[in-house]
Amino acid sequence: MSYLLIFLFLTSIFCNVAFGLGPNLYPLRLVLPVTLLYFSVLFFQKVILFKEKLHLNIIVLLSILFFLYSFLQTSMVSYLRFDLLGSHYELNAILNYAFLAGLITTIYLIIITKKDLFFKQIKYSILLFYLSYTLYAIYEIITGHHLSTSDLVDAPWWMRHVPTVVYFNSNDFAAIFTMMFMFLLSSFDKDKTQKTVFILAIFTIHILIIYYSQSRLALIMSLLFFIYRYPYNVFKLIGLSLIGVLFFWVFSNDSSFMQTLDSFVALKDDLRFSERQSTSVRLYLYKYALISPLSNFGLGFGIDYSAEYFRTINDANLHNIINPHSYILELLINSGVLVVLYYIIINTILLVSNWSNKNYDLFIQIIIYNLLLFSSSSSTFLWPIYLFFIVYICKTPHKSTT
Repeated sequence: MSYLLIFLFLTSIFCNVAFGLGPNLYPLRLVLPVTLLYFSVLFFQKVILFKEKLHLNIIVLLSILFFLYSFLQTSMVSYLRFDLLGSHYELNAILNYAFLAGLITTIYLIIITKKDLFFKQIKYSILLFYLSYTLYAIYEIITGHHLSTSDLVDAPWWMRHVPTVVYFNSNDFAAIFTMMFMFLLSSFDKDKTQKTVFILAIFTIHILIIYYSQSRLALIMSLLFFIYRYPYNVFKLIGLSLIGVLFFWVFSNDSSFMQTLDSFVALKDDLRFSERQSTSVRLYLYKYALISPLSNFGLGFGIDYSAEYFRTINDANLHNIINPHSYILELLINSGVLVVLYYIIINTILLVSNWSNKNYDLFIQIIIYNLLLFSSSSSTFLWPIYLFFIVYICKTPHKSTT
């Protein structure tokens, strides 16, 4: 029963909000209550009836306290602002926030009661969905057809060849897809013994999909992780590319070669940051996010209030963008300064612990994870990010406590 429920739970997380019977009735909404109830009973049996000692490392305890404090602080601020100031909070946002609390509680309960089974299953579940995402992303790139949950489903035809898979936009997809890419390489090629051709093929397909997603940050993070992990393969890839260019130059006519060079120039221009309006907009988003504590005594504005906060700002430089495009700044606006400081402390402990234990793969993944959350438009209810964060926490070596 545990095996099946864990599989269904992980499957529903990676299905995100797709394949539902309506806008608010998707697989995770159905699977989570059953899973939470089942593993709550297992936890009760283990701790209360059988009186087994819980061996949790200190970072897991700190992370549980972080989530508990974050939920209490944000909920309390929301209630006070609603009661005293008449602030409006969307009912759907409140329900999603309660649902998020249930999701995080369930992940911890599964790890506490069935840790070995969970970590055995999660590798293969992520592999399954990485392959599924890959196939569907290729289908979207070729056909331009999307699921109904995508923001591109009704977009002009020339915009539709951007993959979003089960996510609302391409940035969300690219961020999660890159987290999966890093996790799988670290899990299935831990000792870096896979054949070069196989690794290069995976990398090439991944990079092409990320390129079509138009997520520059995910593209850069994917490249950096691959360079860190497989520096010699990168040199081989560069060498093969140069040989291919030379071969093409020798055996092609001048016009074909010039067209190819023009394509490379276009690619270079497409990846330039300085000429993109979005970079300027994000700087203004970050500016207003950083000064938001001045308007709420550092306590935050409450549940999912970041969009409403940006609506109150009359600045043409924002171009009507109301999503903060950063998880940590979204956390700052919604939950306040102390929650953000706690989040930074948790990440600092994770980094120090992994570095001191020479667990460099996880060290790099945690850094890139946090950077990738600057690409997603809004991350509060992006379910897979919490799964990855808790996995990083539980895989970090640390002294155990009871």
